[in-house]
Amino acid sequence: MGITIAKKPELDVNGERWVHFQVTKEGAAVKCEAGENTAAILVGSIANPIYKSHQALINRHLAAINQQAGIGTSGFSLSAIPDVEIETDDDLFIELAAKHLIKDWKGIDVEDKPGVPAPYSPELCIQLIKQLNGVYFLALRTATDIAVRSEEKAQETAKKPSPPTSGGATGRAKRTKKPAGSANA
Repeated sequence: MGITIAKKPELDVNGERWVHFQVTKEGAAVKCEAGENTAAILVGSIANPIYKSHQALINRHLAAINQQAGIGTSGFSLSAIPDVEIETDDDLFIELAAKHLIKDWKGIDVEDKPGVPAPYSPELCIQLIKQLNGVYFLALRTATDIAVRSEEKAQETAKKPSPPTSGGATGRAKRTKKPAGSANA
C-alpha cells in the first residue's frame, strides 16, 4: 500500500481540571501549586463540541466584518469605515472562554465584598480576565492539555523504561584519524 490512513488521536472532549494560580507583584497570573493566597479555575476541554462550534461562529462573524470593510484588499481605507464601534476579536474570544472553558473558580472575591467568595458567572469571569489577562492564557493552555490528554501521556511515558542504549559512554566524541590521502588532514 502507498498510503495508510491513520486513526485520529482520541481527544478528551469532556475533561475538566482545577488549575491554581497566583498574582505576581507585577500583576501577572501565574500557575502554581494550591496554597494560601492562591485562586483556582476549573477548566474544561478545548475539544468540547459546543466550544468549537461557537468558536467557528465567531470566526465566521469576524470574517464577514473583515469582508465588508475590505480588509486585505487594495481598496481598504480607514476613511471608508463608518464611525461605529465594532466588538474586537479579543472581547469575543474572552466571552467564549468565560462561557465554555472556565466553568468555576475558588478563592476569588469582588471589591464590594472582600473576603467573601464570589459565585462563578461568565460576566464576572470576563471582568477577571480583563483585569488579569494571564487567566485567559492559562485557561487556553490547560484546555488544550486536557483535550490532548498531555498529563496522562506524560505519566504513561514516565512509567515506561528508557530504551536500551548501545552501552557507549556519553560525552565528547573522540577525534578520529583521517585515512591517508584525505584532503583536509
